[in-house]
Amino acid sequence: MTQPRINPLIIIAIGVLGTSFAAIFVEWSLSPRVLLAFYRLLFTVLIIIPIFLRMRGWRQLRTLSTKNILIIIGAGVALAFHFVLWFFSIDYTTIASAVIIVDISAIFTAVFAFLILKESLNRWRIIGISIALIGVVVISLTDWTQASELAVLGDMLALMAAVFAGIYFVAGRKSRQGLDVIPYVFLLYISCTITLLLACLFTGTPLLPPIPHDYPLQPQQFFLQEYLLFVGIAVVSTIFGHTLYNWALKYVDAAVVGIALLAEPIGSILLAFAFFMAIPHPIVIVGGALVLVGIYLSFRKNKNTIEKEQKKKHL
Repeated sequence: MTQPRINPLIIIAIGVLGTSFAAIFVEWSLSPRVLLAFYRLLFTVLIIIPIFLRMRGWRQLRTLSTKNILIIIGAGVALAFHFVLWFFSIDYTTIASAVIIVDISAIFTAVFAFLILKESLNRWRIIGISIALIGVVVISLTDWTQASELAVLGDMLALMAAVFAGIYFVAGRKSRQGLDVIPYVFLLYISCTITLLLACLFTGTPLLPPIPHDYPLQPQQFFLQEYLLFVGIAVVSTIFGHTLYNWALKYVDAAVVGIALLAEPIGSILLAFAFFMAIPHPIVIVGGALVLVGIYLSFRKNKNTIEKEQKKKHL
């Protein structure tokens, strides 16, 4: 396989930063969660379309088998369920818990990739996942004491979102081989957008953001605020988040991308400090250090593999 000019692990790190912003956008938005998810993908598709047309991406899509097309569509449906379930989880539990629990997708991704794609689940990867998850649990200790009566429901929704994330990443890893990222995400995001539109219609969610009764400003200001948030989460968390993950899936194991998501709680904590001057608890710092150590150990084999393939290329 031809290796890219930029190390995929660097691209994944940028993607983690982008997706770390997602919880902040969700918390800021006053729109129904399924509507927020729909507009997130709708604006993403609108951004992707000119690039897709310019590179004539339909040429690659026409070469795909029916099976591969169905896998990509299925990945889009899984991504839609992931977004909706996770957005709803934030309504019932805290951002910290929602982010931490959804990142258990690393386990589901690694297991699904092992069972379906026969990707390696070697000793270092198992040790790395275990240490990172211990770190995630340590981070969550500061939040459990403030859990509400509905926190269990929120935690379960986040856990279900993690399962669908695992399906989405494994499907992407299987489909991205031999397919450029723009044609892939074009079909993926359209599938996801249609699924979310059907979810809005099925749940009776209005397609225009409803103005809250207690909103203190003018309606024009409300709509401007919401649509700016829709565009923001599309660009920051989808284009520079999930799209970069999907680019990397051509070059690294699906499990590696899933494991990288365990860094999202750290990104969210740092962003909370940057935006709200929220100083992390010492326990959170300890947990974050464990997460980073676990990610490093999990990446060791993949990093060495990339370097060996690059050396072979120059020989």
